Amino acid sequence: MGRFPLGWAAGVTPVAFCLWTMPFVVKAGPEDSKNEYFKGKVVPLEKIIEKEGTHLDADAAPFWLALVTEEGKAYPLVKDDGSRMFFLDKTLLDRPMRLTGCLLKSSNLLQVVNVHSYEKGVLHEVYYWCDICNIRRSEKKLCECCGGPMELRLAPVKK
Repeated sequence: MGRFPLGWAAGVTPVAFCLWTMPFVVKAGPEDSKNEYFKGKVVPLEKIIEKEGTHLDADAAPFWLALVTEEGKAYPLVKDDGSRMFFLDKTLLDRPMRLTGCLLKSSNLLQVVNVHSYEKGVLHEVYYWCDICNIRRSEKKLCECCGGPMELRLAPVKK
């Protein structure tokens, strides 16, 4: 038997596979934590550390990003489903953002559950879209239905 994408060998057609895929959902964080808004810019942690006169190991630098507020407070991001878009799409770095998330207990580590961008002072949803399959995702990747690229979309938040 030849190799088939997930589900196709079991008799699921590509169209059914596209309809079957579920939208992205992020767990709301630790059970006893409360989500808050954090405003600032997501930057490589290396930029912050260099200002302090030190450096991350070269092999560690790509794995650390932080949200820096206007007041200069830095919140390193937990790399998981909620923050993955920043690690995969560098165009989202160093721009005004509002992250919804929670700080892990006894730390400044920020677990992100939702991402919005400010464009000309207006709050926008941030997501990736496949025009062919009409699929919305929270990270830059190839569409799991058609295999085509997904494009970044910024949509004004409706009031």
